[in-house]
Amino acid sequence: MRVGMAAVLCAALLAAGCARPTSGTAVAVREADPTATTSAPPEADPDDVRWMEKFCGTGKLLVTAAETTQQPTSSSDPAVLKKQFLDTTGRFIGVLDAALADYRSLVPSPAPEIDPNLGKLIDGLAQGRSAVATARDEVTAAEPLTPEVYGSAIDRFGTGLRGFEAALTAVDNIDLPDRLRDAAAATENCEQGGTAPPTTR
Repeated sequence: MRVGMAAVLCAALLAAGCARPTSGTAVAVREADPTATTSAPPEADPDDVRWMEKFCGTGKLLVTAAETTQQPTSSSDPAVLKKQFLDTTGRFIGVLDAALADYRSLVPSPAPEIDPNLGKLIDGLAQGRSAVATARDEVTAAEPLTPEVYGSAIDRFGTGLRGFEAALTAVDNIDLPDRLRDAAAATENCEQGGTAPPTTR
């Protein structure tokens, strides 16, 4: 379940318009059509640019969450298992808290049609965070950590990751309107190598 999580995240975020650069020719360097009239593109709305900057920046936080969620190494020492589990869940919860705060501040968005998917994303992250926090608390309270408690915590952690994956599905379904994709070209978080964010269309 944890294997390939970063790849899944990057693929979903890429479809939503963030993450690493896409292949192909950057919009800014495409060869001009000699028959077309030249005119400057309309300037992006500053509010749209600020929204996209935060949207793409928060997407990068999700990639960080995946990268910091690792399979705990096996050990016969309950104290070692406990420390590893608490370290992993602590990092994951910290990133999810930051991502949730940012996503909640993005609603309502400049494009009301994408708000339902943003809501599903927030719900999925919140449910995942709750399950992981419960698992963390179970392990914290166990003195000593028993196989039964550890097994239950691992199951809850898996439930949290499934909520996380559900949130990623919501990101994958966000079809940014042209106005916001154009605004992304003026941001640092969305722009990678001069390439504008793709669309799911």
